[in-house]
Amino acid sequence: MEQGNTTDWEKYREMYLASVTTRFAVSQMSELAEIRKVGITLQVISEWGPWGPCEHCIRNRGYKKSVGQCRLIRQINTAIANKSDSSIVKFFRKSPSIPCKGVLLEEEFPSVSSAVRHLPEFILKEPCKKCPRVKTIKGRKFKYVKRFVLAEGAYLTVVCPEYLSIFSVFTRYFLLTKRKRYRSTPDTQVSWKKDAITLEKGVRRSFRKLDPEARVIVDAFGTLYLIEVSTHEEGNYTCYIDNVNMMQLKVIVVAKGKLLTQEFLRHLGYLGFIFLLCSFCYCSGLIYAWRQRQRKSNAPKNDAVKQDEEIPLIDQGP
Repeated sequence: MEQGNTTDWEKYREMYLASVTTRFAVSQMSELAEIRKVGITLQVISEWGPWGPCEHCIRNRGYKKSVGQCRLIRQINTAIANKSDSSIVKFFRKSPSIPCKGVLLEEEFPSVSSAVRHLPEFILKEPCKKCPRVKTIKGRKFKYVKRFVLAEGAYLTVVCPEYLSIFSVFTRYFLLTKRKRYRSTPDTQVSWKKDAITLEKGVRRSFRKLDPEARVIVDAFGTLYLIEVSTHEEGNYTCYIDNVNMMQLKVIVVAKGKLLTQEFLRHLGYLGFIFLLCSFCYCSGLIYAWRQRQRKSNAPKNDAVKQDEEIPLIDQGP
């Protein structure tokens, strides 16, 4: 089965459909010659089905599919066909469009059927933006929900909770002592998904276009690695243990410039508070020093007045 966009379909049409249609028009096979003789021209086309839902969405962008099924249609030259009483004309009058793999076509015209029976169908893909919202179903919630905000170029390693590796004796002991926890075994199956896209174990992949480096890796033990992340790697990561919804992990990637600006503004707020506090203390100190100075300047005058009051008056005679 072929698939691709409209450009790929044009190549598919030239390679498969148009070549068979030309063969029907010029072939000297007795069966095809009799069909043309009664005024019937055969043509192979793709009959398109309805568009499917928008799927494989990343950042609210995905693609939708429509299946083009192989069909054999006829064009009747009424000037010639009306003069003929042939069973061929009667057959094609009743069947304006015939499936290429139809049993009736194989029974009536085996040579025509052999030419179109093995033609592949085509899946047409087009980008779309109307991604369906993921609905949360009761009873299917995740036991753990985490959220990470990473800077561009950061690394992240995540192990699915409650997963027991056969090489971890300490983890085995810890899990067995916690009755409420999920008791995994060496046969436990761990799987990861990113926005409904399955991340296969041991497969290195990147969600960036034309990127030779692997950015998202799930190793053989079910550990998720994110390498030098960018906005292409952010999204919802979910892990499952034996089809049990274990953890939902939301990864948000922030540009370094934006992150540094936020850090600068946050520290600037701290510095502003410290400066305001220091200014208040400094002003309080100045006011206190000024008041002390005023008290000291007034103190000698008060002492002199007291001394004058204490000196006794001496009466000096003439």
